Order: sequence, then structure tokens, then C-alpha cells
Amino acid sequence: MEKIKVLSLDRIMELFEEIPDPRRPGGNIQHKMVDLLVIILLGVISGCETWIEIEDYAHAKNEWLKTFLELPGGVPSNDTYRRLMTRILPQKLEEAYRQWVLPYVGGCIGKHIAIDGKTICAASNYRLSSEETPEGKLHIISAWVREDGISLGQIKTDEKSNEITAIPKMLDTMDIKGAVVTIDAMGCQVDIAEKIIEREANYLLALKKNQPSLYESVEEYFNWARTEPIEKKQLKEYNYEDHEHGRYVYRTIEVCNDIAWIETVREWKQLSSIICVTRKGEREGRKTEETAYYISSREWEADEVAKHIQGHWTIENNLHWSLDVAFNEDSSKIHLGYSAENISIIRKIAQKLLKAETTFKGGSIRRKARRVALLNDYAEKVLMLGDQL
Repeated sequence: MEKIKVLSLDRIMELFEEIPDPRRPGGNIQHKMVDLLVIILLGVISGCETWIEIEDYAHAKNEWLKTFLELPGGVPSNDTYRRLMTRILPQKLEEAYRQWVLPYVGGCIGKHIAIDGKTICAASNYRLSSEETPEGKLHIISAWVREDGISLGQIKTDEKSNEITAIPKMLDTMDIKGAVVTIDAMGCQVDIAEKIIEREANYLLALKKNQPSLYESVEEYFNWARTEPIEKKQLKEYNYEDHEHGRYVYRTIEVCNDIAWIETVREWKQLSSIICVTRKGEREGRKTEETAYYISSREWEADEVAKHIQGHWTIENNLHWSLDVAFNEDSSKIHLGYSAENISIIRKIAQKLLKAETTFKGGSIRRKARRVALLNDYAEKVLMLGDQL
């Protein structure tokens, strides 16, 4: 049978071929590594959550798979997938992923990159009790390009507190030139701000009491500026309201772009503005109010910075939550060796391919995944989208 022209899969396979094979040279290797990785990817796209389910999928799709894979050893067993994914270095699979997403992103100038971490709960529980993986909780930090709806890359840490050292390492692997990088308070560190500037981007960092001196200066300034008529006129202000899950929220964003008076300003590379966000909410008659502060390396109009602050949380809804809903990531029992990190990267490829397919109107990622599992022609349509940019 003539091989199917699967454009996106062709590119993925090329990149998979460049990953070093961790299996012992000269051993009894019956299956090509690229075949194994492609079957794992297709299995994940189709909703498989375990190695046994991926084996079952491969048996069911054997004739179709043979139209574009070699499969010299027939259908691999579930143990074969598990052993491979346990041993592949995540850095190498991550490099292949970053090369694959580059055409989607096409550069980051003028774009918004949100960085945030997610603990994969079930994998963490297994890692805590496994002799093979004693390092503890599995925490994945991802960089999300809001405009393109895609993860630019990820890095693993063993605890949330290690984000401080992991984020600069991740930034070193990415071309973020011209972007605005937003990070929550854990990332509000002098070294991280300096790294973002070094990478020719701008930062917008949530400020909390982990930076006590700067936090106190910013908090005192905005409290004073609101009561001082002349100073209040210097603030850029933007107000808007919305409804979130039955809760009414009114936001006030205030920006000060003249901050030479802050004593600690020289500690922060190119610090140029401070921002205050006041959120007043009401739900079922109960009123709430909270204040948050931010620092940035560029000057802002209040409405513009509001979009970036609000837009930061798209990484939670469109990446982290989506991975949980579509692929049950938080319940995944894949955990040994490097397998949890590696399957996380595979899920991101699957997520992007399924999201990019738009001919199935109104279909959620889970419905699309089920459709891929049932219909080979639809699977081919999903897999061709990678080169139809």
C-alpha cells in the first residue's frame, strides 16, 4: 500500500530520529525508536493513558500504522514503550519539541509569554514512594505563548521552590527576544529579571512579600498617591468589570512609570514601572477586596498592562487545565525514571495538533481524540496540520 503523506508527522519523525537512542547498542533491538515514539504520540492523541492502552491501540491500528511506519518487529509490547520512555533524556525530547513548535510561533517579538509551574499529582505520589525515583514531587514549569496558544517549552523541577533556579535555565534554551514575560511571585527574583533582560525581553513580575523592602516601598507609595491629589493625577489608571463564575469583579489598575525614587530600583535590571491592581468582588451578597502589585522593565499604559496581567492566567486555563481535562494528566500513573517528564512533552504535541484541527465544529479536545481513535481519515487530517501554517 502506498504510504500516506502525513505532513506534520513527517516533521515530527525527522526530529524524533535526531534523539539519541538510550537502548544498549548491539542488544536485541526489534523496534525502531522512531516507530515507538510515533505510536506513543498517536496513542496519546487518541486518548490512551497507559502503556497497555497504547499497546491495544497499536494492535487495533496495525494495518493503518504499517502504511507510514516500518514496524520490523511487529506491534511492540507495553513494556517496550515503558522502558524506552523511562530512559530517553527529557532534554533531548524537549529539544525536538522546541524545534517542532518554532514554525507555529515564528518569533516572539511583541508577544506575551506566561511562565508558570504545575505539579503532576499522581506522578509525584508515585515518585515519593519509588526506589527508582527518590527525588520527590514532579513539578513542570512551562512557557506559554498566549497569542499562539502553544507551549514554547518546559523544564522539570522536584519542588515548586526550585522554580527560582529552574526558570533561568529554561530561558537560556528559548528565543524570547521582544516578548513580555510574566511570572507569578515565585519568579520575582533579581536574577530572573536580569536573565529576561539578557535574553532581550521585558519582564512583568508579580510582587509579594518575598521581596519585603521593594514590596513595602511599592505598597506605601500607592497608599500615599491615592490621597495626594497632585500625585494621583500622575498615575495612569484603568477600570473594568466582568463576571467570573457567578462572581462580579471590578478591577482598578494603577501604573506609575516614574520610579527613580525607589531605593532598591538599582538592584533590578531596567526596572521602569510599578503597578497596583485592586480587585473588588461580590458573590451571593458577600463582598471581597484584594490588592496585588507588579513590577516591570517597561513603561505601560494602564489598559495595556491589564491585558497582560489578566492574560497571564491563560496558561492555567488553556494549558494546565486543558491537559488535565483532555489527557487526565493529574491522574496519570506513568512515573518511572524519565517517563513522566517525557509523556508530558508528548501530551503537549498532542494537545497542539488536536487544538489546531478546526473542521470538526464544536468538538472539544476529548471528542476530537475519540474521533481520531475511531476514524483513520480524521487522524490523518489532524496529523497533516503541522505544515499547513
